[in-house]
Amino acid sequence: MVARPHNVKTMKAMCSNLSKRWAVRLAALGMWACALLAVACDGSQGGDFNNAGGKPYELVVSVPQEAWVGEVGDTLRAVLLEPIPMFNQVEPLFDISRITPDALKDVILRHRNLLIVNISPDVKEATATAQYDVYARPQIIVTLSAPDNRSMVHYLSENRAELQQLFEITERNRAVANDLKYGEKGISKEIADQFGIRMNIPRGFTIRGRSEDFLWIGNDVRIATQGLVIYSYPFTGEQDFTLEELIRHRNEFVKRIPGPSDGSYMATEDYITPTVVYPKINGRQWAEMHGFWFVQNDFMGGPFVTYATFDPVQRRVLCVDCFVYSPKEPKRNLLRQLQHTVWSVEFTDEAK
Repeated sequence: MVARPHNVKTMKAMCSNLSKRWAVRLAALGMWACALLAVACDGSQGGDFNNAGGKPYELVVSVPQEAWVGEVGDTLRAVLLEPIPMFNQVEPLFDISRITPDALKDVILRHRNLLIVNISPDVKEATATAQYDVYARPQIIVTLSAPDNRSMVHYLSENRAELQQLFEITERNRAVANDLKYGEKGISKEIADQFGIRMNIPRGFTIRGRSEDFLWIGNDVRIATQGLVIYSYPFTGEQDFTLEELIRHRNEFVKRIPGPSDGSYMATEDYITPTVVYPKINGRQWAEMHGFWFVQNDFMGGPFVTYATFDPVQRRVLCVDCFVYSPKEPKRNLLRQLQHTVWSVEFTDEAK
């Protein structure tokens, strides 16, 4: 059983503590990203664009054979194949395909995510650079350079989270842009009318159920199901953002999602206690809760992520709940697609 995180008294305290713990890490990420962006290419080298190959969260890694079979390869795999937390099957952060430097040509150069590892005595110190849309669009090429294997291992270990987040942010931005351009405009209008927020919904989703303070949107993908639930309730105080209250309110609303058999419905699994963090998304403070759901009186379940934020104009808590059911196929990309929709949320009352 996962240990329950320490409770906190207020949302303000949570945010303050979070800021103190993560200020240095976020600053480091900012400096690292700025260093990469400073050398980023704007795609002016030409080429056939809008044709990037590969799937979301798939990386092609170019690294010499001798480095791959040694400590450099071990470190790369530890960083890129780190298991996603709070999944009921082991899935990595990224899928990787490794090639040798001489294979980095032709169609491989058009992959959406390229990671090039360059180890040479001509390199003075370990560095990272990024280029965008060089051979295809959308594309990112990250090059890590170091004078020797030991320096590369040290650099990877020191910048582990920053490298993971760089590829994660790149994939997220692509998804947000894609939903804006190709998403379900009709559902976005329904959400705006009901909840007073702008939110882009991926293509293929349909409305499955609704009430005054609740909207359930779903999508069936082969033998998998994606669910996106938007709900709101009156703000009673900063205690609304404690783990216990987030779980309690989630159970109240997802109980409206029926299971496959009579009398069955969705609930939050308490055998493994959910976890909660408090990130800022587009400048707005959110609570982000990860856990597992199950169907009461039946045999279904999977991972979920709930986002909750305070709306000061309407004095309410607004939540976006993302869940996936996929017993036989990977869940990562399905759940990430749902999570990315939160980065498109704008409150219309605040935009006036």
